[in-house]
Amino acid sequence: MSDLLLTAGRRVESILSERFGGRVKLGEGEELQGNARSRVLRFPVQEGPGSAPESVIVKHTNSETFAPEAGNGAAWRLFNDWASLQFLSQVEAPEPFAPAFYGGDPQVGLYVMEDLKAGTRLDHLLLGSNPEAAEAGLMAYASLHGRLHALTAGREAEYVSIRERLGPVASSDSYYNYEWLSSALYEITGLLDVLVKPGADEELQDLRASLLAPGPFNVFVQSDAAPDNFLFDGTHWCLLDFEGARYTHALLETAYCRMPFPTCWCVYRMPEPLIERMETAYRAELVKGCSAAGDDALFYRGLVGACVTWALSFHAMIRPLEKMLEQDRLLIALTDRQRFLLYLNSAVQACASFGYLQAVGDTLHACAKQLTQRWPEAASPPYYPAFNVI
Repeated sequence: MSDLLLTAGRRVESILSERFGGRVKLGEGEELQGNARSRVLRFPVQEGPGSAPESVIVKHTNSETFAPEAGNGAAWRLFNDWASLQFLSQVEAPEPFAPAFYGGDPQVGLYVMEDLKAGTRLDHLLLGSNPEAAEAGLMAYASLHGRLHALTAGREAEYVSIRERLGPVASSDSYYNYEWLSSALYEITGLLDVLVKPGADEELQDLRASLLAPGPFNVFVQSDAAPDNFLFDGTHWCLLDFEGARYTHALLETAYCRMPFPTCWCVYRMPEPLIERMETAYRAELVKGCSAAGDDALFYRGLVGACVTWALSFHAMIRPLEKMLEQDRLLIALTDRQRFLLYLNSAVQACASFGYLQAVGDTLHACAKQLTQRWPEAASPPYYPAFNVI
């Protein structure tokens, strides 16, 4: 057994012994996943009280990158994950949102959680050949996120109390100040020689203000609400990976239906009627804890703003347009050009359908029209494989 597994195992035994009220002995651990930020380990439980699980998962920050005081980086992300699981364990819900949290050691930089073992993720269904199963998974995804947002509305102080004990709550990443919204629009239009419509600046200022102060829509979001972070364990669906979780505008996550999974590799097109059903299911849950979601004007203004944010974010944070103009890139699913056009057109459609941010929407429409002429092969991206068999 490696030194990492031995050291982590001893600390985990202590944490579990305290958690379950009796001596816990672990078997030989295995490393499931590792990167520059952290390692994910699994340990079988050989001995322990009857309430102890059969095995546990341990997330451990690499010691060379461990900096608890930083507002970003490996420790910040690990402590976000930790605080999120601990917080969600206090939220009463019909079914758990995430793996159970068993405890941790902030000085070492590790925490212990429930082992969900093998399961079916949403991306497995979307990339499969069963449209009914894929649709059921998406509807569960929409409902669960709506329930998450509803049940965490108004509880930011509880989360912050947990998170502050582990280090800085706020990220130092400039992404979260949203000052890049306006510059992204002007960079895109400048590259395409498109005029920015009058009023767009003011609309983006209002959008930034709403993102920084979400009002009644201020809820706890998973942040990377990707299909590979949504798992069916044989009993219920649950969420994985809260490294970027925070309190922010609920509609940023709602928009993952229209702007398919903008933080994920697993991006294809979805049938329009299904998108509408997902939003209806999400909203039906959200309104139970956020009455503002029942107001069409407030809900759709927020949704349109989120769509525009994600469209501009692709240029600002993922792949600059100047790079896409030079060369397309295929990582796994859609190419960058296909994704960018999909997000632009989705944002444009939202602006037009609901009548908000119209100057920005008209500007993005002119950009999308020009890019469609330049990239005709990227203009009609395929549906998720599960829906291509319909």
